[in-house]
Amino acid sequence: MKTYILLSFSCLFIFSLSSQETPKDTLFFKYDKEYINTYEQIPNHYYLDDSSGGSSGSFFLKKIEVTNNMKPKKILCLKKVVHSSKFYNTKKKRKLDDDGLFEYLGNYTIFLVKENEGANEFIRVRASWEIE
Repeated sequence: MKTYILLSFSCLFIFSLSSQETPKDTLFFKYDKEYINTYEQIPNHYYLDDSSGGSSGSFFLKKIEVTNNMKPKKILCLKKVVHSSKFYNTKKKRKLDDDGLFEYLGNYTIFLVKENEGANEFIRVRASWEIE
């Protein structure tokens, strides 16, 4: 009986370890005020021009913290990454699969790199999705 209980707990422990997701990598995106929108009512949310919005759901990036002391190897263009992804389809009425992009980017640590008075400001954000 002790063996059975010990074996059961071991299996549960191994299963719980394998089910935990760890962040893949860190992505740095240039803050493009022409593509990324903020609103006065919710200043810590960054919406993309391509995001669907409304009752179908909307992808956005939620601000977590701001740092200044980082040296990224590469800063990507968020618009180019989104437009070249499998979550963007120009042939559909709703071009961006907001939910799919949320699930994909949810495993990454993401920073928006914003130039502020000659210095870079690194805004750590988390991929989010909501239905309005």
